[in-house]
Amino acid sequence: MTENLYKDYDSVITVKRIQASENYHTGKRIFTYECEYPRFVHAELLTHKMLSRSSASSRAIPIDKVIEAVDKTPAHPIHWGANQSGMQASKEVENINEAEVSWEDAKYLAIRSSNILKEKGLHKQIVNRVLEPFQKIEVLITATEWQNCFTLRYHPDAQPEICELFRLIKEDQDSREVAIIAANGLHVPYIDRVIHA
Repeated sequence: MTENLYKDYDSVITVKRIQASENYHTGKRIFTYECEYPRFVHAELLTHKMLSRSSASSRAIPIDKVIEAVDKTPAHPIHWGANQSGMQASKEVENINEAEVSWEDAKYLAIRSSNILKEKGLHKQIVNRVLEPFQKIEVLITATEWQNCFTLRYHPDAQPEICELFRLIKEDQDSREVAIIAANGLHVPYIDRVIHA
């Protein structure tokens, strides 16, 4: 049996807590995360309007930088679902390695096409779009209401990549403490709090 090409699934989807706060009086919690996940599931995240988010734009990143990222650390499925009726692919294909090789072939065709478009003088806002199925996207997410996301996305019927993203967020929220702030205090990501006694 051939060894799988994509062994390190942990690098495809990452979640880093930036800050978590709880209001002393109301108990309301707010979390901010830096997330990275395959761009091909980004539209699913956008359906959740209670999440405040800011994402990296493939229009803003130089072509060569996108190509390098796609070549070295491509986005790819974490579950190679076999074709069946319905929206969920519960079983994986029998030969995952063949699926991975085909995904790699498609990635290299996209890189080749992007290089050709770049040589023809096209702007990155066009060229980088060809690479999007193989890109990961960096997104900053802040929210107080998470349960709807967990109910819909941390679920066996959700696409595995978005399910994994919300699994990581849920596990973080369940396992780590939050900073308690006063009623007039602020949730201030990227700013270290100094707690006065």
